Amino acid sequence: MSPLIVLVDENEAPAVIVRPLEQAGYQVVHVRNMSYVSSYAAQNPVSLLLLNIKNEQADSQGLIRVLQQSYPHVPILAMISSNEEAHIVSCFEQGAHDVMVVPFYPRVLQARIANLLRIFGVERDVKKAIEAGDLHIDTASRTVRRGERKLELTPKEFDLLLHLAIHLNQVCSRQQILKDVWKHDYIADTNVVDVYIRHLRVKVDKGQKFKMIRTERGIGYSLRTPTEAN
Repeated sequence: MSPLIVLVDENEAPAVIVRPLEQAGYQVVHVRNMSYVSSYAAQNPVSLLLLNIKNEQADSQGLIRVLQQSYPHVPILAMISSNEEAHIVSCFEQGAHDVMVVPFYPRVLQARIANLLRIFGVERDVKKAIEAGDLHIDTASRTVRRGERKLELTPKEFDLLLHLAIHLNQVCSRQQILKDVWKHDYIADTNVVDVYIRHLRVKVDKGQKFKMIRTERGIGYSLRTPTEAN
């Protein structure tokens, strides 16, 4: 399993944070407050806590202290909107293991997360390529092959296929796909997901004996490998 990052943000998860991490192979789960963190961490092996702090109020910094005390063996990276010395120092004093000032370069965020995981001894199996049966997705070059055939995908088709591959053999709802792939560019009742799935089916499954892209009736879609097809 890839390292699991829990993003704590009281608002919607920003695409500029989530998308580069998912494309790098991390699992990213968004929660809105401490109660959700506790509930999720009790049932899942959290590798890193990523806090998106949008103001300098004491209660935001207090969250760092609570998380550090509750999960002392999990690294905490705080993203803050202020570059004031006192605020940065306060985050470290509260228990953050690293602090980044927004805005930032996505690759710098990836590097800092990788460094924290290395320091904390989290096994690093983040892959630049995803293998799903005979489907090969290279996240670095954004190229896709099925068998020996290269698939020519548009950027959004690639993002959609990558999302399905990250959640391989799992059901992805239309609403979740819209949120994670289109980042609220479309309203919830649009059929854009169905349209792009049809495009992907032509490019991924046409002429193939095994059809990987499946419709989950009444829910959404999934990407299946032969061993998980039934």
